[in-house]
Amino acid sequence: MSLEQDNPEQEQTHRSLDETNAVCADMMTALMRSAPDCIYFKDTLGRFVLVSDMCAIHFNTPVEEIIGKTDFDFLSRQQAEELFLEDKRTIETGELIKDKIEKRGSDEGKEVWISVTKAPWKNSKEEVVGTIGICRVVTERIERENHILDMISIATHDMRGPLISIGSMVKLLIRGAFGLIDESVKVTLSDIADRISRLEKIISEYLCKSSLMNVKMPEKESLDLRQDIIDPLLDEFSTEIEENTIKIDNRLGAIPGNRIIIKANAQWIKIVYRNLIRNAIKYATSGHIAFGFEDKGDHYWLNVYNSGPPVEEENKTRIFEQFESKDGTGLGLAISRNLILKHGGNMWYENTWDNHPNFIFTIPK
Repeated sequence: MSLEQDNPEQEQTHRSLDETNAVCADMMTALMRSAPDCIYFKDTLGRFVLVSDMCAIHFNTPVEEIIGKTDFDFLSRQQAEELFLEDKRTIETGELIKDKIEKRGSDEGKEVWISVTKAPWKNSKEEVVGTIGICRVVTERIERENHILDMISIATHDMRGPLISIGSMVKLLIRGAFGLIDESVKVTLSDIADRISRLEKIISEYLCKSSLMNVKMPEKESLDLRQDIIDPLLDEFSTEIEENTIKIDNRLGAIPGNRIIIKANAQWIKIVYRNLIRNAIKYATSGHIAFGFEDKGDHYWLNVYNSGPPVEEENKTRIFEQFESKDGTGLGLAISRNLILKHGGNMWYENTWDNHPNFIFTIPK
């Protein structure tokens, strides 16, 4: 008997592995042929290694002619360079890009919205050998979301006029335009006027939200972060801060006393901070809120911390998706991140070392 004769169990194992590999190959082939999305694998140089049939339709090129080529062979140089740099960041950082919405034009001249998801491609040794990407047409979804935001815009616009009229009437009462009133009544009316003013600002904020996905970045201006943004908003929320016994502290390094000038759109940055402060007040009852600042060279690193409970691990990215809130409109954080992205920055969530919420965003200089 030969000593080199294969063990029956080993032969069975080899056959099982071969069968499994064959099934996996068939499944991959079926996926790439039938998927309605554009799916691709690229190597570290950006060359296509494997693409779905939908990619071939998108590029109007047979699959076999796409393999080995790059985005530079099919797209404009500007767009190809943007995608190459994005792929490079994905490979270097290992970070997932999830549901990034991009607006593109079709051959028919129509506006098309694309959802892009991208991740590092790793081999069996966990070595990054390229990128995996999925592009999906989400035009219908975006149009539906825009329709919802349009309805919000109409509703808030219709509410704003009467609210301003009520506020003006209350101010006339305070001034004695309709006769003298008791001091205690005047104090109450002043409080009502302040609340109406804050509500009017919130409604004005919603008026600009309906078109955020389509508008271009408005003109930036030089702003003093403390004087023009932080302090006015703290005054705006002073009643809520006092009622919830919240302390504004500098445990993360408060914004220093000297002026910090940023280039941004005042209304948009106020919307961002207003949403973050409102959330902080909601969850940090009898706790702390802090505003942080760091100069990172070509951009500023800003954050809003609160001592409330942390966000669950599985929700750290979902909280920036529209309509994900359990007790609100679900637009606040999604809109805030959208505004920061339009400024050329980024926004994300982290837990602090003591397990409390910390919202971080960047603003280019």
